Amino acid sequence: MDYMQILNEIKRKSDAEAKLIADAYGIDLSINEIRALRPLLDEISFHWIFTGIPESFIAKVKRAVGDKKGEELFRQYLDMI
Repeated sequence: MDYMQILNEIKRKSDAEAKLIADAYGIDLSINEIRALRPLLDEISFHWIFTGIPESFIAKVKRAVGDKKGEELFRQYLDMI
């Protein structure tokens, strides 16, 4: 499953199911973090694979889950692509 498929799957699932999916991929998120990140899922663009993630989006993620967790998520993303 690629990264975009994971995101689309998480969009359709309940918070608890999304947590199980994230856990299965080694992404440590709490239910509250999933709820905070969920509105941002619609902003993600496939083009970012080629252009990089905009700083404005990175800032939104860090506001949602904190600086440390935000950095960890982006590090995991870079490891996946």
